[in-house]
Amino acid sequence: MHAISSAAIRRMREFSSKHLVTTAWAFAFLVFDDAPLMDSISGESIARMGSFESRQLANLAWSCANLCYSDSPLLDAIASAS
Repeated sequence: MHAISSAAIRRMREFSSKHLVTTAWAFAFLVFDDAPLMDSISGESIARMGSFESRQLANLAWSCANLCYSDSPLLDAIASAS
């Protein structure tokens, strides 16, 4: 999983909003806590928050909760966008 995480972080800017959420969801589903990955997803997600659909916002919030990942700027952006 670390190799996947490292590869994802290097290419994160290429990800669509769907890919960002799916990556966060997959790691959260497996309860594989990777702070650098989530930090990268957070930064990219905040920058693109306007392109997220409601279900993507919900899945991103769930992913954060399942991993106990508390990033106030990300959570505030999700709350504002919903």
